[in-house]
Amino acid sequence: MTSKYGTEANLETESTQHQKQPVPAASETTYVLLTSYGFARRYVRGKIVADIGWEEIGYGSRLLAETAESVEGLTNSPEAVDLAPATYSAPNVSYQRASLPELPHSEGYFDVVVAFGVIENLEHPESLVREAKRVLKQNGVFIISAKDKQTNTNYRNRRGVNGRREMYVTEFRELLERHFGHVRIYRQGAVAGGFVFPASEKITGTPVESTRFSLTDPDLGTEPPTTRSVIAVCSDTEAPGQEEQPYLLLDRDRRVFDECEERAEDVELMRDEIQQIQETEVRAFLDTIEWHVILAAEANRRLIRLFGIIEYMVRWLLGQYRWLQAKYRRLD
Repeated sequence: MTSKYGTEANLETESTQHQKQPVPAASETTYVLLTSYGFARRYVRGKIVADIGWEEIGYGSRLLAETAESVEGLTNSPEAVDLAPATYSAPNVSYQRASLPELPHSEGYFDVVVAFGVIENLEHPESLVREAKRVLKQNGVFIISAKDKQTNTNYRNRRGVNGRREMYVTEFRELLERHFGHVRIYRQGAVAGGFVFPASEKITGTPVESTRFSLTDPDLGTEPPTTRSVIAVCSDTEAPGQEEQPYLLLDRDRRVFDECEERAEDVELMRDEIQQIQETEVRAFLDTIEWHVILAAEANRRLIRLFGIIEYMVRWLLGQYRWLQAKYRRLD
């Protein structure tokens, strides 16, 4: 069943282009969010869907609603619930506050439950998994993400960055398999690269290779790129279609490259400003040193003159003393 509100399965519609819609500022955050929900759209066509968000909701709900029968956005933030209907409205989308991890619905209510960026904020992640299982229909699908503790540990070791609650992939899988009969794990993240495709044809499928960026030691291979989170698709029956197929979201308008160029220009301007500031400070420092040298030289000249005067006075006093001595001798 296809929603009467559905559109073609692309991620840019009139609603997603709307100027009022806020999107994450960082390019990586934006692409992680878009690829997460783009991937989830595989499973929501014609379905009744719950989209669970932590303090934020709406951006992904509106994307899922393009093909789903209906979407209910659930979040623990009353402010987000008030903002979402005005910002991410659609006839088949509604929003409700939930005391996460509890979900305000009866058993077997949803076909699909989506929870991105939620369990890393929960003290007891398994509570959300149990609740998702409860509100899902017998053949329902649960799509959930988690921060990868292993790759994030390596990242922090390099960058010194602290993250939220994280899980090892095996730990994540074991948690989900305690509640679902079938669990498939996918690595997820924003990546950079190049692409070659026929100019006269639509993009359908392409071999995927990876490389470490190097101009001196190029290397191509099939190793997957490094990501910092994972997505799991869980169900008690085999999940429908497209399993094991990678999902690729392309930057159609080259926004990331344009932003990089703009930021590179900003960095260059900042470097020029910093250099000017440094040169000014160095000049001021040198001028200060020169002035102190001049003062020291002047003080030295004055000391020499003072020593000359003192020497003259000592000689004069000595002469007076000798004259008095000679005078007293004659008197004697």
